[in-house]
Amino acid sequence: MSAYWLIVVPLLVVNLAVLPHFVFLLAISLAAIIGRRRDLGPEDASSRFLIVIPAHDEESGVAMTVRSCLDSNYPSLFFGVAVIADNCTDRTAELARAVGARVVERFNSDSRSKGYAIEYFLDSIQLSGELDSLDALIIIDADTTIDPELLRSFDRAVRQGNDWIQAYYAVANPDESWRTRLMTYAFSLYNGVMPLGQNALGSSAGFKGNGMCFSSRGLRRRPWRSYGLVEDMEYSWTLRVAGEKIVFVPEALLHGAMPGSGGQAAADQRRRWEFGRGEIRKKYLGPLLRSAELRWREKALAACELTIPAMACLALIYVTVVTVDAIAWFGLLAPEFPLVGGFSLTCGILMTFALATYAISPFLAMRLPWRYLSAITLFPFYLGWKLLISLRGRPEQWIRTAREPNR
Repeated sequence: MSAYWLIVVPLLVVNLAVLPHFVFLLAISLAAIIGRRRDLGPEDASSRFLIVIPAHDEESGVAMTVRSCLDSNYPSLFFGVAVIADNCTDRTAELARAVGARVVERFNSDSRSKGYAIEYFLDSIQLSGELDSLDALIIIDADTTIDPELLRSFDRAVRQGNDWIQAYYAVANPDESWRTRLMTYAFSLYNGVMPLGQNALGSSAGFKGNGMCFSSRGLRRRPWRSYGLVEDMEYSWTLRVAGEKIVFVPEALLHGAMPGSGGQAAADQRRRWEFGRGEIRKKYLGPLLRSAELRWREKALAACELTIPAMACLALIYVTVVTVDAIAWFGLLAPEFPLVGGFSLTCGILMTFALATYAISPFLAMRLPWRYLSAITLFPFYLGWKLLISLRGRPEQWIRTAREPNR
């Protein structure tokens, strides 16, 4: 009997440790599927926007991005476009000016990152008083095309009293390669289902780096002070721990180009994201749990999000735990410990149902075409590639994601 307890106790501990993350994914998925409809509100545009494009050596795509913004279906007197040419050594500033953008050039070799560039610009317009003439600022990447209706969607959200808003950030080149097809599917989960479900459950969404909208009153209350590997996530959690709420607006759509191959561009991007997520977890979990601004339910949801492993790791955990649960029920524990065996089997079934629901949620909640379901079969290749690049260790500093030719 004692030998069985050496199996029973670890089995219970492991199941109880990982189950909350799967329940979280199930709740998010169901909430996103059910909560897709929303009140769009009045149509007359009145909010004053400034679209800000941080750019470091982006001559290959910045003109396209600026033109995309200027072609918005929004009154031209109510918005402008500014490019922060940050430590550029190419023609980024020249090309942005040529297509009609206002350009601010910044040179500082000691503070090199997107976060520092944003801080520099926001501080300068606050000091000049320009911030007082605006209702909100929108931050987009320099390889992005925005939907013509994006500003109208943000306008509705701003006039409804929201200070922090995130657009739906999707992939611009979904069918270029196996990797972009998989990224299209992954973005629909992480950038679509996740924030939609969070809002539907009454929790805050998170910023995704591209398509962020900050009201001027919000910025005066919570200035931007984020400079890490994942500055958008850092700012998100600073706001969320303080009790602020980020609203996801799926109708506000923009597309960013993803590296089509698994070369250096993709590796740099993935390493920055993964190691940055780990640093955010260490920095904000304690303050989140101690926050006096959040109710226990909001803390529980946010803690699950903050501590959930990356999907590649979660998939490995799932396979391992469910395999052990099945062995325990069918081979080892059912005769001696029927309750423990039944519990482990129930956990395995629940985790399987949660992952299956999460897997199909983009097609139901975000209206992703069903042909991208086949991208799931590519996941093992992606997992192997991801494990290989993780062996390179943490990036020593913020590195701009390399663009591929003709981006």
